[in-house]
Amino acid sequence: IQAMTVKCSTQLDAVTGTTGTTLTSVAGMVVTVLPGTYVFHVNIPGVTTANAGSKYAFKYTTAVAGSIESIGRAYTASAVAVTHNTTTTDQTLLVDNAAGVVIDTDIDGTIVITTGGTITLQAAQHTAHADTESVYVGASMTFTRM
Repeated sequence: IQAMTVKCSTQLDAVTGTTGTTLTSVAGMVVTVLPGTYVFHVNIPGVTTANAGSKYAFKYTTAVAGSIESIGRAYTASAVAVTHNTTTTDQTLLVDNAAGVVIDTDIDGTIVITTGGTITLQAAQHTAHADTESVYVGASMTFTRM
């Protein structure tokens, strides 16, 4: 079993006027994968407001996903929003939080890679707003080949 863990090296701040609602790669959050089956866990501490919301996706560079099964959980101070995904298309949203003060997000799942390459975590605001959606340094992503 081979495990790869990477961490966010620079805080990402998505705000209207910079990245806003455009999915943007999170610095340091990229893994190189070979063909095979992986289990993955992504932890994203950060903050967003009810005005901006947040969204997260995988960007595949030469990597091709044959199948994926994931559950994303966006935590507020008093609630959890859950997103289920089975779509292998590049930049499909793994979590899409339209309105909520999210302080932490976890994404867990399995993915079958048919062509090797890289997978990068991307983030953005759900709705363009002057409020900032942030991914903090220390966010992590682990892919373990089964």
